Amino acid sequence: MSVAPEPYFTACMAVLYRATLTARMWGWSSHVPPEHLADLMDAIHNIPDLVQNWERCDPERLRTDFLLSYEQKWAGQGGLALCQIFDQVMSGESA
Repeated sequence: MSVAPEPYFTACMAVLYRATLTARMWGWSSHVPPEHLADLMDAIHNIPDLVQNWERCDPERLRTDFLLSYEQKWAGQGGLALCQIFDQVMSGESA
């Protein structure tokens, strides 16, 4: 078992932080379709395990198949820019 190295660890934590805060807020809203909230959780639910078992993680697959896929589906409908958050941290910018 190996923990994700920097900056991957911080990028994953930034994505989780933003997604969980947003999910909590959307849980109280009647304006967000259940499919949107489910897709958000589907995009991030593997991150805690991957961060703790980094040797099993394919960072590019995490980025494109999960974060970017969610972002592209929901970007025009109030969705989070999960891939952008991840990429900002990876490039040394604040998320």
